[in-house]
Amino acid sequence: MYKIGSWLLLGLLRLLGLLPLRVHYALGDFVAWVMQYVVRYRRDVVMHNLTKAFPDQRVWELIPLRKEFYRHFGEVIAESVWFGACRGPKRLHRQRLAEIDNPELVAAYKEASPGMVVLAGHTGNWEIIGGIASYNYSDIPAPLSEDNFCVVYRALSSRVWGEIMRDNRTAPLNDRKAYDGYLESKELIRYAFKHAGEGKAYGILIDQRPYFKSPADIEVDFLGQRVKTMTGGAALARKFNMAVLYQTERRDRRGHYTLHYTPICADASQMSVEEIMKKYYTLLETDIREQPANYLWTHKRFV
Repeated sequence: MYKIGSWLLLGLLRLLGLLPLRVHYALGDFVAWVMQYVVRYRRDVVMHNLTKAFPDQRVWELIPLRKEFYRHFGEVIAESVWFGACRGPKRLHRQRLAEIDNPELVAAYKEASPGMVVLAGHTGNWEIIGGIASYNYSDIPAPLSEDNFCVVYRALSSRVWGEIMRDNRTAPLNDRKAYDGYLESKELIRYAFKHAGEGKAYGILIDQRPYFKSPADIEVDFLGQRVKTMTGGAALARKFNMAVLYQTERRDRRGHYTLHYTPICADASQMSVEEIMKKYYTLLETDIREQPANYLWTHKRFV
């Protein structure tokens, strides 16, 4: 039954995804309005997070930011549905939805390291990272491709939605069936040992308040709060002497993101996990303060 459900939903999403991106944005604006004012989707969580992160502002002063966030959230949904209908990279490349502005830095770190970990927060649109090979418009050969870039995810409780998200996130790959870099977090260490020395790059989204209990979780300062954080990416990089880069995904305008990479270290074995994570959160906080609506506030970030 779950396969039938997956096929039906995938079919509907693919048909919808064929619409032009501007149509999706119009639908996304409507979805954003419904989520904020009708369904009130996690509105209490959003306001709790915003008041914790920006304590100098009164609640009524944060309402415009909340509104801007929901508009951004609607755009993320719209872009993700459109993204899922990209069969191969051509349509995505033509749209130029995202663009890496310093591929030469990524290439240099990749060349000098046995592997690389790319740490990112929920900024911009994290659901379109599967198109990373299409986001280099420079004369430099793409440093990240479907042959070397792996995306780490956490399995959903629903098998149907798990299949749908996998299909959607890998949509623009040339050979999705042969791609083995879509890794559930529990598979990561085994995969990394198997492919050690092959120059693999691992894209890992970092969250606060981890969804599972782990003795490896540490506390860091983030937006004026003391929070627990996931540490698997930093630990992986240390184990294999990998470079660690931080990924900024900045929204320049509707329909265009700029991806920028900042080095955290060239060899993670020379830093502690805590040092890596502290540097990561310093960079993430800077991005959030520059574009606060560009961050996913619907997750429970703070106690």
